[in-house]
Amino acid sequence: MAHADSASEMLAAMLNKPLYVALRLPVDLARMAELLPAHLEWAIRAEQRGELFASGPFAADNAAPGTAGGMSIVRAASAEEAADILAADPFIRERVFKAEIRKWILMEGSITMNVRFSDQTARVL
Repeated sequence: MAHADSASEMLAAMLNKPLYVALRLPVDLARMAELLPAHLEWAIRAEQRGELFASGPFAADNAAPGTAGGMSIVRAASAEEAADILAADPFIRERVFKAEIRKWILMEGSITMNVRFSDQTARVL
């Protein structure tokens, strides 16, 4: 029982933050380059609204970024809300990619930042 109690205590102390992961699966990449600027604008706006937690393309050997698909993690109250957020992305709307959405619970991990007061810069390490 000690292990179960220990695991329960550890789990209770963790973040337990529900998010939604969208696996972006290629459908028709013919318009990917054309729609990339609009997709990036969507991503920046979603980030500024606090909807987009993280996003980016998968990397594949000898292939351009994005051709193997990608992943976006969104903050939403439900899978339906996550789907609505993602449906506004031109890549999804125009069927360059389809999104397979799954609820995900962020439990552990870390972010390391460096903030310089002298030149007012910050970077994620």
